Amino acid sequence: MMFFTQSEDCPSPRVTHIMHNVFVTGATGFIGRHLTDALVESGCEVRCLVRSPQRAAHLKRDGVRLVEGSLADTVRWQSALSGCDTVFHLGGLVAARSRTELFAVNGDAVGEFADACAATGSPPRFVHVSSLAAAGPVPHGRDIRDESDPLQPVSLYGQSKLAGEIQLRQRADRLPITILRPAIVFGEHDTKVAAMFQMIHLMHLHLTWFRDGPLSLIHVADLVDLLVAAAGRGECLSPSLSASHDGQGAYNACDDRVHPTYAELGRRIAASLNRSVLVLPLPLLLAMPTSFAIEAFWNLLGQASIVSPDKLREATAGSWAASSRKARDELNFAPVATLDERLRQTAAWLRDHNQL
Repeated sequence: MMFFTQSEDCPSPRVTHIMHNVFVTGATGFIGRHLTDALVESGCEVRCLVRSPQRAAHLKRDGVRLVEGSLADTVRWQSALSGCDTVFHLGGLVAARSRTELFAVNGDAVGEFADACAATGSPPRFVHVSSLAAAGPVPHGRDIRDESDPLQPVSLYGQSKLAGEIQLRQRADRLPITILRPAIVFGEHDTKVAAMFQMIHLMHLHLTWFRDGPLSLIHVADLVDLLVAAAGRGECLSPSLSASHDGQGAYNACDDRVHPTYAELGRRIAASLNRSVLVLPLPLLLAMPTSFAIEAFWNLLGQASIVSPDKLREATAGSWAASSRKARDELNFAPVATLDERLRQTAAWLRDHNQL
Protein backbone atom coordinates (compact mmCIF):
# COMPACT_ATOMS: atom_id res chain seq x y z
CA MET A 1 0.00 0.00 0.00
CA MET A 2 1.30 3.47 -0.87
CA PHE A 3 0.09 6.81 0.44
CA PHE A 4 -0.31 9.78 -1.87
CA THR A 5 -0.09 13.48 -1.15
CA GLN A 6 -0.61 16.67 -3.09
CA SER A 7 1.59 19.52 -4.11
CA GLU A 8 1.36 23.09 -2.86
CA ASP A 9 -1.63 23.82 -5.10
CA CYS A 10 -3.76 22.08 -2.45
CA PRO A 11 -6.74 21.51 -2.39
CA SER A 12 -6.51 20.33 -5.99
CA PRO A 13 -7.70 16.70 -6.19
CA ARG A 14 -4.80 15.74 -8.48
CA VAL A 15 -2.34 13.20 -7.07
CA THR A 16 1.12 14.57 -7.73
CA HIS A 17 3.59 12.56 -5.65
CA ILE A 18 3.97 9.60 -3.32
CA MET A 19 4.26 10.16 0.42
CA HIS A 20 7.55 8.48 1.20
CA ASN A 21 9.66 10.49 3.66
CA VAL A 22 7.58 11.52 6.65
CA PHE A 23 8.35 13.54 9.78
CA VAL A 24 6.23 12.91 12.91
CA THR A 25 6.15 14.86 16.15
CA GLY A 26 4.51 13.29 19.20
CA ALA A 27 5.45 9.84 17.93
CA THR A 28 5.99 8.44 21.43
CA GLY A 29 2.43 9.34 22.41
CA PHE A 30 -0.71 7.25 22.16
CA ILE A 31 -1.78 8.43 18.69
CA GLY A 32 1.75 8.90 17.41
CA ARG A 33 2.87 5.31 17.95
CA HIS A 34 -0.17 4.03 16.01
CA LEU A 35 0.47 6.48 13.16
CA THR A 36 4.16 5.57 13.03
CA ASP A 37 3.30 1.86 12.86
CA ALA A 38 0.88 2.45 9.98
CA LEU A 39 3.36 4.58 8.03
CA VAL A 40 6.20 2.09 8.41
CA GLU A 41 3.96 -0.84 7.44
CA SER A 42 3.03 1.04 4.25
CA GLY A 43 6.67 1.41 3.27
CA CYS A 44 7.30 5.00 4.35
CA GLU A 45 10.57 6.17 5.87
CA VAL A 46 9.64 7.91 9.13
CA ARG A 47 11.63 10.40 11.18
CA CYS A 48 10.28 10.78 14.71
CA LEU A 49 11.06 13.79 16.88
CA VAL A 50 11.65 12.50 20.43
CA ARG A 51 12.87 14.21 23.59
CA SER A 52 14.61 11.07 24.82
CA PRO A 53 15.70 8.23 22.50
CA GLN A 54 15.91 5.97 25.55
CA ARG A 55 12.18 6.45 26.21
CA ALA A 56 11.39 5.87 22.52
CA ALA A 57 12.84 2.35 22.32
CA HIS A 58 9.45 0.96 21.24
CA LEU A 59 9.71 3.00 18.03
CA LYS A 60 13.08 1.61 16.94
CA ARG A 61 12.84 -0.60 13.85
CA ASP A 62 13.73 -0.59 10.17
CA GLY A 63 12.22 2.46 8.52
CA VAL A 64 12.29 4.67 11.62
CA ARG A 65 14.92 7.29 12.43
CA LEU A 66 14.80 8.94 15.85
CA VAL A 67 15.55 12.68 15.88
CA GLU A 68 16.43 13.92 19.35
CA GLY A 69 15.02 17.33 20.24
CA SER A 70 12.01 19.28 21.43
CA LEU A 71 9.53 21.69 19.90
CA ALA A 72 11.11 24.45 21.96
CA ASP A 73 14.39 24.19 20.03
CA THR A 74 13.74 23.71 16.31
CA VAL A 75 17.16 25.11 15.29
CA ARG A 76 18.86 22.09 16.84
CA TRP A 77 17.15 19.53 14.59
CA GLN A 78 15.71 21.55 11.69
CA SER A 79 18.07 19.86 9.22
CA ALA A 80 16.24 16.56 9.84
CA LEU A 81 13.25 18.01 7.95
CA SER A 82 15.25 18.08 4.73
CA GLY A 83 13.82 15.74 2.12
CA CYS A 84 10.55 15.13 3.98
CA ASP A 85 7.49 15.43 1.77
CA THR A 86 4.94 15.15 4.60
CA VAL A 87 4.80 16.25 8.23
CA PHE A 88 2.33 15.10 10.89
CA HIS A 89 2.36 17.39 13.91
CA LEU A 90 0.93 15.50 16.89
CA GLY A 91 3.17 16.96 19.58
CA GLY A 92 1.57 19.08 22.27
CA LEU A 93 0.29 19.27 25.84
CA VAL A 94 -3.08 18.06 27.12
CA ALA A 95 -2.41 19.64 30.51
CA ALA A 96 0.23 21.96 31.97
CA ARG A 97 1.16 23.56 35.26
CA SER A 98 0.56 27.06 33.90
CA ARG A 99 -1.25 28.94 31.16
CA THR A 100 2.11 30.19 29.87
CA GLU A 101 3.43 26.66 29.41
CA LEU A 102 0.24 25.50 27.69
CA PHE A 103 0.21 28.34 25.16
CA ALA A 104 3.97 28.15 24.55
CA VAL A 105 3.75 24.52 23.40
CA ASN A 106 0.27 24.36 21.83
CA GLY A 107 0.42 27.87 20.36
CA ASP A 108 3.79 29.52 19.75
CA ALA A 109 5.77 26.32 19.14
CA VAL A 110 3.33 25.32 16.39
CA GLY A 111 4.15 28.46 14.46
CA GLU A 112 7.89 28.00 14.99
CA PHE A 113 7.69 24.42 13.74
CA ALA A 114 5.73 25.53 10.68
CA ASP A 115 8.39 28.16 9.98
CA ALA A 116 11.07 25.45 10.09
CA CYS A 117 9.07 23.35 7.60
CA ALA A 118 8.48 26.31 5.29
CA ALA A 119 12.21 27.10 5.29
CA THR A 120 13.14 23.76 3.70
CA GLY A 121 13.96 23.64 0.02
CA SER A 122 10.62 21.97 -0.78
CA PRO A 123 8.01 22.72 1.92
CA PRO A 124 6.22 19.51 3.00
CA ARG A 125 2.54 18.76 3.27
CA PHE A 126 1.66 19.68 6.87
CA VAL A 127 -1.10 17.85 8.78
CA HIS A 128 -1.79 19.27 12.22
CA VAL A 129 -3.65 17.46 14.99
CA SER A 130 -5.61 20.05 16.94
CA SER A 131 -8.63 19.19 19.11
CA LEU A 132 -12.39 19.49 19.13
CA ALA A 133 -11.76 21.57 22.27
CA ALA A 134 -10.37 24.29 19.97
CA ALA A 135 -13.79 24.56 18.34
CA GLY A 136 -15.80 24.32 21.55
CA PRO A 137 -19.11 22.66 22.39
CA VAL A 138 -22.14 22.77 20.13
CA PRO A 139 -23.32 26.40 19.74
CA HIS A 140 -26.63 27.39 21.28
CA GLY A 141 -29.56 26.53 19.04
CA ARG A 142 -27.68 23.81 17.14
CA ASP A 143 -27.98 20.02 17.52
CA ILE A 144 -24.53 19.14 16.23
CA ARG A 145 -21.30 21.04 15.51
CA ASP A 146 -19.77 21.18 12.05
CA GLU A 147 -16.64 22.89 10.78
CA SER A 148 -18.48 26.06 9.71
CA ASP A 149 -19.65 26.92 13.24
CA PRO A 150 -17.87 29.73 15.12
CA LEU A 151 -14.83 28.65 17.13
CA GLN A 152 -15.68 29.15 20.81
CA PRO A 153 -13.35 27.17 23.11
CA VAL A 154 -14.42 27.07 26.77
CA SER A 155 -11.13 25.94 28.34
CA LEU A 156 -7.55 27.16 28.41
CA TYR A 157 -6.57 23.93 26.68
CA GLY A 158 -9.03 24.62 23.86
CA GLN A 159 -7.85 28.22 23.60
CA SER A 160 -4.23 27.08 23.38
CA LYS A 161 -5.05 24.61 20.59
CA LEU A 162 -6.93 27.35 18.73
CA ALA A 163 -3.88 29.59 19.16
CA GLY A 164 -1.87 26.92 17.34
CA GLU A 165 -4.41 26.87 14.51
CA ILE A 166 -4.16 30.65 14.18
CA GLN A 167 -0.38 30.39 14.01
CA LEU A 168 -0.75 27.97 11.10
CA ARG A 169 -3.31 30.07 9.27
CA GLN A 170 -0.87 32.98 9.35
CA ARG A 171 1.61 30.75 7.47
CA ALA A 172 -0.83 29.15 5.03
CA ASP A 173 0.59 31.16 2.13
CA ARG A 174 3.95 29.38 2.60
CA LEU A 175 2.90 25.86 3.55
CA PRO A 176 0.05 23.50 2.50
CA ILE A 177 -1.68 22.83 5.83
CA THR A 178 -4.67 20.72 6.89
CA ILE A 179 -6.07 20.61 10.43
CA LEU A 180 -7.82 17.70 12.12
CA ARG A 181 -9.83 18.24 15.31
CA PRO A 182 -10.19 14.87 17.05
CA ALA A 183 -12.85 14.22 19.64
CA ILE A 184 -12.11 11.82 22.55
CA VAL A 185 -9.62 9.27 21.22
CA PHE A 186 -9.46 5.78 22.70
CA GLY A 187 -7.98 2.38 21.92
CA GLU A 188 -4.90 0.28 22.48
CA HIS A 189 -2.07 1.94 24.48
CA ASP A 190 -4.37 4.72 25.72
CA THR A 191 -4.19 5.58 29.41
CA LYS A 192 -6.91 8.21 29.92
CA VAL A 193 -10.02 6.37 28.71
CA ALA A 194 -8.39 3.15 29.94
CA ALA A 195 -8.74 4.52 33.48
CA MET A 196 -12.51 4.38 33.04
CA PHE A 197 -12.29 0.73 32.01
CA GLN A 198 -10.12 -0.01 35.04
CA MET A 199 -12.43 1.67 37.56
CA ILE A 200 -15.49 -0.08 36.15
CA HIS A 201 -13.68 -3.41 36.07
CA LEU A 202 -12.31 -3.17 39.62
CA MET A 203 -14.95 -1.13 41.45
CA HIS A 204 -18.09 -1.45 39.29
CA LEU A 205 -18.25 2.36 39.58
CA HIS A 206 -18.46 5.17 37.03
CA LEU A 207 -18.37 8.76 38.27
CA THR A 208 -20.10 11.41 36.21
CA TRP A 209 -21.81 14.76 36.88
CA PHE A 210 -25.31 16.14 36.70
CA ARG A 211 -24.54 18.35 33.68
CA ASP A 212 -23.76 15.52 31.29
CA GLY A 213 -24.10 16.26 27.57
CA PRO A 214 -23.50 14.19 24.42
CA LEU A 215 -19.90 13.33 23.55
CA SER A 216 -17.96 12.61 20.37
CA LEU A 217 -15.42 9.78 20.21
CA ILE A 218 -13.09 8.14 17.71
CA HIS A 219 -11.00 4.97 17.89
CA VAL A 220 -7.29 5.54 17.30
CA ALA A 221 -7.19 3.24 14.25
CA ASP A 222 -9.94 5.26 12.57
CA LEU A 223 -8.12 8.48 13.43
CA VAL A 224 -4.92 7.17 11.84
CA ASP A 225 -6.85 6.33 8.66
CA LEU A 226 -8.25 9.86 8.63
CA LEU A 227 -4.81 11.43 9.19
CA VAL A 228 -3.43 9.56 6.20
CA ALA A 229 -6.43 10.52 4.07
CA ALA A 230 -6.03 14.17 5.08
CA ALA A 231 -2.39 14.09 3.98
CA GLY A 232 -3.44 12.61 0.66
CA ARG A 233 -6.30 14.81 -0.40
CA GLY A 234 -7.38 17.07 2.45
CA GLU A 235 -8.46 20.64 1.88
CA CYS A 236 -5.86 23.23 2.87
CA LEU A 237 -6.08 26.33 5.03
CA SER A 238 -6.59 29.72 3.52
CA PRO A 239 -4.30 32.55 4.68
CA SER A 240 -7.41 34.61 5.44
CA LEU A 241 -8.24 34.72 9.16
CA SER A 242 -11.93 35.13 8.29
CA ALA A 243 -11.83 31.70 6.66
CA SER A 244 -11.48 30.13 10.10
CA HIS A 245 -15.22 30.58 10.49
CA ASP A 246 -16.19 28.66 7.38
CA GLY A 247 -14.16 25.59 8.28
CA GLN A 248 -11.83 25.73 5.29
CA GLY A 249 -8.87 23.41 5.73
CA ALA A 250 -10.24 21.78 8.90
CA TYR A 251 -11.98 18.47 9.61
CA ASN A 252 -13.77 17.14 12.67
CA ALA A 253 -12.45 13.68 13.56
CA CYS A 254 -15.13 11.56 15.20
CA ASP A 255 -17.58 8.73 14.67
CA ASP A 256 -20.81 10.70 14.41
CA ARG A 257 -23.11 7.67 14.25
CA VAL A 258 -23.56 7.83 18.01
CA HIS A 259 -22.99 10.51 20.66
CA PRO A 260 -23.30 8.94 24.12
CA THR A 261 -23.33 10.98 27.29
CA TYR A 262 -20.53 10.30 29.77
CA ALA A 263 -22.96 8.23 31.84
CA GLU A 264 -23.99 6.21 28.78
CA LEU A 265 -20.34 5.70 27.84
CA GLY A 266 -19.74 4.18 31.26
CA ARG A 267 -22.60 1.73 30.73
CA ARG A 268 -21.25 0.79 27.29
CA ILE A 269 -17.79 0.22 28.74
CA ALA A 270 -19.31 -1.94 31.48
CA ALA A 271 -21.07 -4.00 28.81
CA SER A 272 -17.76 -4.45 26.94
CA LEU A 273 -16.27 -5.81 30.18
CA ASN A 274 -19.32 -7.93 31.07
CA ARG A 275 -19.52 -5.99 34.32
CA SER A 276 -22.35 -4.36 36.21
CA VAL A 277 -21.78 -0.68 37.01
CA LEU A 278 -23.12 1.98 39.34
CA VAL A 279 -23.23 5.33 37.53
CA LEU A 280 -22.84 7.97 40.25
CA PRO A 281 -23.49 11.61 39.29
CA LEU A 282 -21.46 14.19 41.24
CA PRO A 283 -22.84 17.68 41.88
CA LEU A 284 -20.74 20.50 40.42
CA LEU A 285 -20.39 22.05 43.89
CA LEU A 286 -18.45 18.94 44.92
CA ALA A 287 -16.61 18.33 41.65
CA MET A 288 -15.09 21.84 41.36
CA PRO A 289 -13.26 21.99 44.72
CA THR A 290 -12.19 18.37 44.25
CA SER A 291 -10.62 19.21 40.88
CA PHE A 292 -8.81 22.21 42.44
CA ALA A 293 -7.39 19.98 45.19
CA ILE A 294 -6.23 17.27 42.77
CA GLU A 295 -4.58 19.81 40.47
CA ALA A 296 -2.81 21.51 43.40
CA PHE A 297 -1.51 18.16 44.66
CA TRP A 298 0.09 17.22 41.32
CA ASN A 299 1.44 20.73 40.78
CA LEU A 300 3.20 20.51 44.14
CA LEU A 301 4.87 17.36 42.84
CA GLY A 302 5.98 19.27 39.75
CA GLN A 303 3.57 17.52 37.39
CA ALA A 304 0.59 18.65 35.34
CA SER A 305 -2.76 17.17 36.33
CA ILE A 306 -5.26 15.82 33.81
CA VAL A 307 -7.95 16.42 36.46
CA SER A 308 -8.38 20.17 36.83
CA PRO A 309 -10.97 22.96 36.85
CA ASP A 310 -10.05 23.60 33.22
CA LYS A 311 -11.00 20.04 32.21
CA LEU A 312 -14.15 20.30 34.33
CA ARG A 313 -15.20 23.37 32.34
CA GLU A 314 -15.03 21.25 29.18
CA ALA A 315 -16.88 18.36 30.80
CA THR A 316 -19.80 20.51 31.93
CA ALA A 317 -20.02 22.79 28.87
CA GLY A 318 -22.99 21.01 27.30
CA SER A 319 -23.05 19.02 24.08
CA TRP A 320 -19.87 17.98 22.26
CA ALA A 321 -21.76 16.21 19.47
CA ALA A 322 -19.77 16.84 16.29
CA SER A 323 -20.41 15.94 12.66
CA SER A 324 -17.84 14.13 10.51
CA ARG A 325 -19.84 14.62 7.32
CA LYS A 326 -17.14 16.78 5.73
CA ALA A 327 -14.54 14.04 6.27
CA ARG A 328 -16.94 11.45 4.83
CA ASP A 329 -17.72 13.53 1.76
CA GLU A 330 -14.20 14.74 0.96
CA LEU A 331 -11.92 12.03 2.40
CA ASN A 332 -14.15 8.93 2.21
CA PHE A 333 -13.87 8.58 5.98
CA ALA A 334 -15.77 5.60 7.33
CA PRO A 335 -15.08 4.00 10.74
CA VAL A 336 -14.72 0.27 10.18
CA ALA A 337 -16.49 -0.80 13.39
CA THR A 338 -19.20 0.46 15.73
CA LEU A 339 -18.46 2.16 19.03
CA ASP A 340 -19.48 -0.93 20.99
CA GLU A 341 -17.25 -3.15 18.84
CA ARG A 342 -14.32 -0.80 19.39
CA LEU A 343 -14.95 -0.74 23.14
CA ARG A 344 -14.93 -4.55 23.23
CA GLN A 345 -11.70 -4.52 21.21
CA THR A 346 -10.14 -2.10 23.70
CA ALA A 347 -11.31 -4.16 26.67
CA ALA A 348 -9.79 -7.29 25.16
CA TRP A 349 -6.46 -5.55 24.61
CA LEU A 350 -6.40 -4.30 28.20
CA ARG A 351 -7.05 -7.83 29.45
CA ASP A 352 -4.40 -9.34 27.20
CA HIS A 353 -1.83 -6.83 28.48
CA ASN A 354 -2.70 -7.27 32.16
CA GLN A 355 -4.08 -3.76 32.53
CA LEU A 356 -7.38 -4.79 34.08
